[in-house]
Amino acid sequence: MNRDKSSRLEVLAPAGSMDALVAAVRCGADAVYLGQKNFSARKNSQNFDEETLTEAVRYAHRCGVKIHQALNIIVFEQELAALKECIHAAVRAGVDAMIVQDWGVAALVREYAPDMPLHASTQMAIHSPAGAKLAEELGFSRVVLARELSRKEIERIVQSTPLETEIFVHGAHCMSISGQCYLSAAIGGKSGNRGQCAQPCRLPFQAGSEGMRRCTGENVLSLKDMDLTLKLREIEQMGVTSVKIEGRMKRPEYVAASVTACKQALRGETPDLDTLQAVFSRSGFTDGYFAGKRDKTMFGFRTKEDVTAAGDVFARLRNLYHKENPLVPVQMAFSMAEGEPVSLTVSDGENSVTVKGAPPEKAAEGSRPADREYVLRSLEKLGGTPYYADEKPIDVQIGENLIMRASALNALRRDAVEQLDQERENAVQRHFTDSPLPDFQNRKTGGKPALWGKFADISQLPQDAETVFDRMILPAVQVKKLLEDGKSSDKLLPVLPRFTFSEDGCRELLGQLKALGCSALYCESGAHIMLGKEQGFTLYGGPYLNLSNPVSLAQAGKLGLSGAVLTPEGKLAQLAALSRKSGIETGVYAYGRMALMAVRNCPVRAQIGCKNCGKKGYLLDRMGVKFPVRCDKMENNLSSDNAVSFILNSLPLSMTDKQEQLRDFDFALLDFTVETPAEVQKILAHWQQGQPLPEYTRGLYTRGVL
Repeated sequence: MNRDKSSRLEVLAPAGSMDALVAAVRCGADAVYLGQKNFSARKNSQNFDEETLTEAVRYAHRCGVKIHQALNIIVFEQELAALKECIHAAVRAGVDAMIVQDWGVAALVREYAPDMPLHASTQMAIHSPAGAKLAEELGFSRVVLARELSRKEIERIVQSTPLETEIFVHGAHCMSISGQCYLSAAIGGKSGNRGQCAQPCRLPFQAGSEGMRRCTGENVLSLKDMDLTLKLREIEQMGVTSVKIEGRMKRPEYVAASVTACKQALRGETPDLDTLQAVFSRSGFTDGYFAGKRDKTMFGFRTKEDVTAAGDVFARLRNLYHKENPLVPVQMAFSMAEGEPVSLTVSDGENSVTVKGAPPEKAAEGSRPADREYVLRSLEKLGGTPYYADEKPIDVQIGENLIMRASALNALRRDAVEQLDQERENAVQRHFTDSPLPDFQNRKTGGKPALWGKFADISQLPQDAETVFDRMILPAVQVKKLLEDGKSSDKLLPVLPRFTFSEDGCRELLGQLKALGCSALYCESGAHIMLGKEQGFTLYGGPYLNLSNPVSLAQAGKLGLSGAVLTPEGKLAQLAALSRKSGIETGVYAYGRMALMAVRNCPVRAQIGCKNCGKKGYLLDRMGVKFPVRCDKMENNLSSDNAVSFILNSLPLSMTDKQEQLRDFDFALLDFTVETPAEVQKILAHWQQGQPLPEYTRGLYTRGVL
């Protein structure tokens, strides 16, 4: 096996099972990420209980490989005790780092395992320098960047932060920006933010627009798998810390092929991309996001030919990991002197063990005494272990006319290796602080919630908006125009483009708003929070921050938020109980076609083009249900790089007739997206009269999520 000694770029491999972990380690991964049975964003993979987790960590550490545990879902209050035990199990096992999405989970890891490194999951949708700054403030040591970033955008973040950076370089693309997909939850109650994604995006969807006679396409929400294998040297030069392979639900052969390809590329060799594509792909690979070419060529789905190709390579790939590979160089020193115990010292550079055996015998007359070559033949028998003799010559000191049986020499080597194994397995000693779970007291609630309205465009504002709404949320660019025209700022709440891939202009715009008398900002991302904090705005958070437990709400308060809309991924009674324990104002999503996906490569644009869409595009599923697709208005984005399309729910979530159930919340949010001004007026009339809409859904408020 070629031993890589030059690359400083970590290759991070997935493992959904012990077999996959062994394949990753034996093929040269520097680190492996995996999940316990609970609290993992790949709950449907085999995963690890505490016993197998401990076994996995010991094996990996013995081979010089780190273990990163994924704890990257949002959690609810009733799960906090189990979460604490999950953290404790990771500490006992000696895990090297935790990958986290939920702000509250991050706070509890810091509380219970204060010396555990925290990695900000891609589920946090960190896509800009300000987003990385938020992760730093939350105590993370590494950020896993959004998969939708271009090379330039990645480099900009890397240069802006002292944190380690990690990017995906191979494997499946989610259609939606990670952490911002609610499609699986909306359709079947299986939330991607809870590790239960059912991948409905891989089902047949077509694209169309109002006025078109027929839809087109067949799997228009399915992207090809990413592959940046040939870009790894370039990525290394950019200063990225770690390159990550997606695939905790994939077979060991897939892990072996992808790790091998990455290591080959980093050594300057040509990776076998044909085999890599054969083992798993969706009509081939794409580097579209990295290259900044977001077009139809990025789309693809799993074909019969793809499946057939995979079957032909599995047996060959098993040869990559069927036996232990020598990964760890060791130095040895052997001493054999008359009348003294035989001694062997083995060192890996950090750990050193010395074992002793019985004193040697004098060589009988006519027999051959031990010499250097005799000893080396035994000591160099390191097959079946992760060790190999370093290039430095083995230090062998032998007295004259002495003899030692080969069996005794072999036993001495085995004892030394076993002791070195134990030293390496126990090298990481984490500390667990057994403090009690945080206690959140109920606050007084029960009044009528304030009414907040969010509008995609100023044209949707009803004439009596000032009277009806306590707050009116509008794009920041439009709020600026209103203020310049002399409008009062008291009820106006600006919001930046939801994704600020380019922060150019954001700070300037916020400064202008502040100068015009605006004092508050509505935040739909972590980047918004940091940009708003810089200029002293009062901050309010939106539902896409995924706040789902009292610890995450407490963290929101520490970050500077005065209030936030709770996640809509929960039963209403559960969210009401959470609101009562919140130290900040809480809002409930009471009306709106929630964005089920936020996509940077618009499927409607890819299929029929923007001209044919005319901002009236939609997706059609196999049951004939339409999902509106709307892009950000370019004039509100400050930069074309910030343009994102949103796949909206087929029906609006509505609580117009259930307002008495909202009394535990401080405000109710009505979110208007595709509604015409006339439709807005009708919806408001239903709200004011407490009447149900003709068509609506209760979302997850009655059934909850898994």
